[in-house]
Amino acid sequence: MSDVKQLNLTTYGCPLHYIKAREAIQTIDVDQSINFLVNTGEAVNEVLNSLTNDGQQCEITSNDVLTTTISVRRKK
Repeated sequence: MSDVKQLNLTTYGCPLHYIKAREAIQTIDVDQSINFLVNTGEAVNEVLNSLTNDGQQCEITSNDVLTTTISVRRKK
């Protein structure tokens, strides 16, 4: 099994964190996964909801006080 890429999006605000996540998803193959590190709070909802609406499979895999990891499996 290959290593899953991780991208730190904590330095970006809305909507740039979503745009960077969407661009990163385009670099992986369908059914591959990538992890995004985002600031805990509204950024989690924005990225999670936007990517889910794009048709990607998303789940929160880690939720800390300052950061949350969202795992995304590319579906299209």
